[in-house]
Amino acid sequence: MKKIVIALLAATMALSGASAKKWTNNVGFGFTLPISQIGVDKSGVDDIFQIGYGLEGTYVGIHERGFTVKADLGAGLTASDDVALQGSDSNLGIFYNVAVGAGWTFVHTEKFTLSATGMLGCDVSVFFDSEDDVPAIGETFSTYESVDQICGLAMISAGADVFASYRIKEHFGVFANLSARYLIVGGSSYGTEYTYKKTNGHTATERDSSDGPDLAGKFRIQPTIGIIWNF
Repeated sequence: MKKIVIALLAATMALSGASAKKWTNNVGFGFTLPISQIGVDKSGVDDIFQIGYGLEGTYVGIHERGFTVKADLGAGLTASDDVALQGSDSNLGIFYNVAVGAGWTFVHTEKFTLSATGMLGCDVSVFFDSEDDVPAIGETFSTYESVDQICGLAMISAGADVFASYRIKEHFGVFANLSARYLIVGGSSYGTEYTYKKTNGHTATERDSSDGPDLAGKFRIQPTIGIIWNF
């Protein structure tokens, strides 16, 4: 019985030692610059070109045999001349995109890592506009206190990432990532909220929303550079 227990303990320790360093985890954070063009499924409407400026967080897990998993989350400001909402040449909004995927690490030395992964995720852009003292049509009141508008764009995306990192210290380094996405399919929406004072002095709101044209095709290219911690 004693020999069996010793054998089981030895086997457990051997398995633990074999699996202890199978995965290298990398967590990064950096500046990102997404550039995208979205196709609009409506005659007479131009494609929507956007340039964003934001931050991206990334996780890369690398198995000792090369298999790699990856997840990214980016968010920030985006600008477009093709969204007619704010009454100016360029409209400013916010974006976020998220993706997960898997692939292979081709180079994984003590200092340098190079990986490629296939990715699937979604892209969202939202544009806002707000105006005060807007003339109203009707006899109940002459102006709206405010009119708030929102336009949303959402796409399913698929593509690939090329990821590289360089270790400066034992657990700290820098990384660069290039994402290429095909924006497969999506939709748009538009909403307006009117705020006004009723004749009794109370404030009231009215909301109007509708679906916009379908979105499809086109691309997003997104370079990112930043710092990374591995463990």
